[in-house]
Amino acid sequence: MAIVQNRDGNKLMIHKLKPQDEKGVSQMIKEVAFVAIAVSDKERARKFYQETLELKPSTTAMEGAWVEYDLGPLTIGVGCHPAWQPSRDGTSVAFEVEDFDKAYAKLKERGVTFDMEKTETPVCWMAQFRDPDGNKLLIHKRKAK
Repeated sequence: MAIVQNRDGNKLMIHKLKPQDEKGVSQMIKEVAFVAIAVSDKERARKFYQETLELKPSTTAMEGAWVEYDLGPLTIGVGCHPAWQPSRDGTSVAFEVEDFDKAYAKLKERGVTFDMEKTETPVCWMAQFRDPDGNKLLIHKRKAK
């Protein structure tokens, strides 16, 4: 695992998965391994992601400073490291929900404030909020095709 900085100043974590069958893939990047979210307080983050958002940890490392949550084929990594600071202007993560209105109401009941209230687009419903470090998160529901 390595942390690199892009030209916009965003820090990215590079993580290599175990080798898999290539099946003729010719491009360098073949899939998203995980999305990482930087946090400043591992206990506050644990409470928010596990209690408020009801995510179940799949891996915990570095004495709880790195926690992974498997969601379908993607992993969300939440980490606390001095070289990697949260940013209100960084990456956004959209969580697909089964029942948008129910998830929206439950988060409001739990004190979550939405930066972008419930919004309809031609393909989905979404609403944006922030974790305790200011990272942008969304709840999202694709419309039936």
